Amino acid sequence: MTALLHAYFLHSRPYRETSVLADIFTVESGRISGVWRSSRRSRASPQLFQPLLIDIQGSSELKTLRQIEPAGPALMLTGTALFSGFYLNELLNRLLPRDEIQVALFVCYAQVLGELAEGAAIESRLRFFEQELLLALGYSIDYTHDASAGATIDAALYYDFHPERGFSRAPRGASSFSGELLLTLAGGCNEKPDALLALKIIHRLALARLLGNRPLKSRELFQAPR
Repeated sequence: MTALLHAYFLHSRPYRETSVLADIFTVESGRISGVWRSSRRSRASPQLFQPLLIDIQGSSELKTLRQIEPAGPALMLTGTALFSGFYLNELLNRLLPRDEIQVALFVCYAQVLGELAEGAAIESRLRFFEQELLLALGYSIDYTHDASAGATIDAALYYDFHPERGFSRAPRGASSFSGELLLTLAGGCNEKPDALLALKIIHRLALARLLGNRPLKSRELFQAPR
């Protein structure tokens, strides 16, 4: 008997007359795409943010989903938490290489979804997930090193962040970060408002370099008038 894969749907859309094309994040196979053939009366697919067990078939890039069953209840995300869930899904779908196993990131994703559903502080949870995603992609941000001078960060100075090389000394200004704040981030103290704001800016710059010029639809959706 084939072992079922632990999975979440990241995105799904109608495909032909009675099928659904899905982008899926799994523990055992990483990010995959598959076709789910539903009944002629319904194209319904599993909800987003619901843990699943799935059976896949095929060696090509597009798998066939032979079986889908819930591994737990769908998480009820609403308001800003819902848009945040869309954001996580889009980041995974855009940035994760296909078929690359990322067990720790899967666990992190499930954890953050659960915390969002329980009403956790959204900014804190998003910054945590972004950090773990960047690490999974091999992008580590060094908050202790001045890349341009080859020196350690000085708490009394200010620095700009350059995604391709890290932090470099700069005049004090709207776009610079104090060395004191960077050393605080290096120590893992990142729950205060100023730390969370700095992480938001730094992570956005780092992710933009990886995402390219195409904007995030989830961000546009969140910013649209409602």
